[in-house]
Amino acid sequence: MPSFRLFTSLTIVGILLSGGFVASLQVSAQQLSVPEAPTMVPVPTPAPPFVPFDTAKQVQTGLWMRRVSVQSPNGPLRYFVVSADRQLWNLNLQIPNATDALKKRAVRGLANDAKAPVAINGGFFAYGGAAVGAVKISGKWQRMPWKNRTALGWNNLSKGNAAQIGAFPGTAKLFLKLQDGKFRSFEVPYNGFTLAGAKAPVLDGFAVLTPFFAPKYLIKTNEIVAIVRGNDIISAASTGEVEIPKDGFLLIARGSGMSDLSGATKASVEFNGDKNFDKWPHILGAGPRLVENGVVKTTEIEEEFRPDVLARGPRSAIGFDRNGNWIMLAVDGRQANSVGLSLPDTAALLVQLGAYQAMNLDGGSSTQLIVNGELANNPSGFDPVNPTRPREVMVSNALVFVGK
Repeated sequence: MPSFRLFTSLTIVGILLSGGFVASLQVSAQQLSVPEAPTMVPVPTPAPPFVPFDTAKQVQTGLWMRRVSVQSPNGPLRYFVVSADRQLWNLNLQIPNATDALKKRAVRGLANDAKAPVAINGGFFAYGGAAVGAVKISGKWQRMPWKNRTALGWNNLSKGNAAQIGAFPGTAKLFLKLQDGKFRSFEVPYNGFTLAGAKAPVLDGFAVLTPFFAPKYLIKTNEIVAIVRGNDIISAASTGEVEIPKDGFLLIARGSGMSDLSGATKASVEFNGDKNFDKWPHILGAGPRLVENGVVKTTEIEEEFRPDVLARGPRSAIGFDRNGNWIMLAVDGRQANSVGLSLPDTAALLVQLGAYQAMNLDGGSSTQLIVNGELANNPSGFDPVNPTRPREVMVSNALVFVGK
C-alpha cells in the first residue's frame, strides 16, 4: 500500500461554565500519517514429512543398490549403499583428463566417460582443481600422497588379497647423475610446484611434470627446464613453451636447482615411501580411516583434518568386506530430511553394513552417487542458475565400477 499524508485543521470550541467565564479554544490537529505496509516475512517451508524406507534393487548382476531412510538419534537420515561382487566388477579410478592435472568434472560426466553404471566422488582436491592426495592409475602416478593420510590401494584380480586401506606416506625423489659419475638426490613436487603436505610453492629446487600435468609448459622467469626422455637429459631451455615428452618428463629448476642441473646428464624419479603399499597398480588417497579389521577406528586427529571436514554432514566412503567385495556409501546431509553423519557415526554404519576395512572420501557438497546415469542421492548444494535443482560439484576424480 503506498504511503500518503493527510493534512487537516480541526477547531474545537470548548465552553466552560465556571463563574460566568466563557473560554474559546482553537486547537490545530497534528499531521496524521499512514505507515507503509510491513514487509512480508516469508513463511518457512515446512520440512517434508518423514517417510522411512529400506529398499534394494539389482543394478546389474552382482551389483546392488540399497536406499534407506531412518530416524536417527540426531534426526532423519537418508543414505545409499552400493555393493559389488569383485568377481564380476572392477573398481577403477576415473579422472577428467589424462593430460590436465587441474581439470575437474562432475561425477555424472566421469561415469559417462567410463561407461560405468555406478560412480562416486573420490578424493579431496584444491580450489585450482588438482587432487590433494595420492592418485595412481594403472601403475602411473598422477599425484603424490599428502602427509601421512589414509589411502586405498587395489588391483582388479579376482583371487588373493585384492586391496589395502591404511596410512600411506610418500614423496617423489629425484636422482641426478652428474658428469663425474656421482649421484645427487632431491625431494621434489610431482605434477605441481608444492611439496606434499606443504602450502608454499618451491622457489628453490626442482619440480617434475609428467604428461599427466599438461601437454606443454610455458617457462617462467628465472627457470631452466630440462627435457628428460627415458633417463637422459636431452636438452634444456630457459624461455618459450616446451612439450612434455610422453616417454619422459620435464624437470623444472629454480634458484639453486639451476646450478645443480648444470652438471647433470641423467635424471630419474622414484616413489619414496611405503614400498609395500606402492605395489598396488591403483591408489587413491583421501581419509581418514574409518574401519580397521571390522572395528570402528577413525584417525582424523593423526591425519590433521580441519574441523569442517569432521562435522556432521554429507558423507562419501569406500570399503570392502571380509571377502573383498566392495561397499560404497553416500549419505545425504545438511537437509531437512537428512541431517548427515559425523565420522564416528559413518564408521559405525559401515561396520553395520559389513565393512572389514573402510575409509572416508571427500564429502560435503562433493558427495555424489551416480547410478545408471542419474543422481541417486541429493547433493547438499543448489544450482545457482536453477535453485530447484541440486548442484553437481566438479571434482578431480571418481571411483567407478565397470564389468570385468
